[in-house]
Amino acid sequence: MKKFLTKIAFYTFFILLIGNATAYLSLYVLGKSQLYKNQFVKNGVAATQFDYVVLGSSTGLTTLDTKLIDEKIHTSGLNISMDDTSLSSHYLMLQFFLSLGKKTKQLVLCVTPDDLQNPINKLNNNDYRFLTEVHDSLVYNYYNRLEDKGLKVLTYSKFFPILGISYYNNELFYPSFYAFLKPNKRNRFDDKGNYTYPQIINNLSEVGFASSKTNYVNPSFLKIQKLCQQKGIELIVYQSPIYRTNVVFPTTNEFKIINHSKILPEDLFYDNIHVNSKGRTFCTLAFCEEMKLLK
Repeated sequence: MKKFLTKIAFYTFFILLIGNATAYLSLYVLGKSQLYKNQFVKNGVAATQFDYVVLGSSTGLTTLDTKLIDEKIHTSGLNISMDDTSLSSHYLMLQFFLSLGKKTKQLVLCVTPDDLQNPINKLNNNDYRFLTEVHDSLVYNYYNRLEDKGLKVLTYSKFFPILGISYYNNELFYPSFYAFLKPNKRNRFDDKGNYTYPQIINNLSEVGFASSKTNYVNPSFLKIQKLCQQKGIELIVYQSPIYRTNVVFPTTNEFKIINHSKILPEDLFYDNIHVNSKGRTFCTLAFCEEMKLLK
């Protein structure tokens, strides 16, 4: 019996050793690629100084075209938005961007009303993409603080990478093979960090016209605001179009607000909160005019 248990322990140790080694290699390969937005910011962006960066979730990713902005108002910008995230992830992305020695004069923070007034921060669906940087204290502390239920898969991946790779195998393990073959391939964004939805409008759900009031209570928003003040970055809060909705912001002198919640013609929506490719051009040109007025 003792011999049997010894063999079980040996084989278990061996399997875990191989598994962790494989997981570490997967994260290493992904970490050297440009597949996801944080790896792109680290490995695919040579410039260190920008006039502005666009930061947000899928609305930030798809509403403002930094290439068109730069063409129209002669600036140098970058879109560091990551889909399926919220203000907690945005704060992490901004910290990560700055930790790489990169700088920006302005931060265009794309927000949503519900997220702005949410007093509770939580992990987001695509936060696993930062696992390649789990040994960075910024990322590790973020996971450790927000992973508050069950086994801390993301947090403990710092010591046992097999946890994260096993749990997110479709999002990390298999893509690592692709990243190995094509390390410069990006996941649904261009060389300036932008993405656009196609020219269809059949995703709209019929709703009546509404007015939505919001407030600045999200803890991560307040942290972003404070970090911008500390780094001398001008904060510009940007509200992208929402189908048949007017968002009302409280008046403030602490930062600039560009509210495009109701500027978009209905045929330029992709769905209720995203614009299509023509809508992106419409919003970007309108944004350029607003930026000229802010100078």
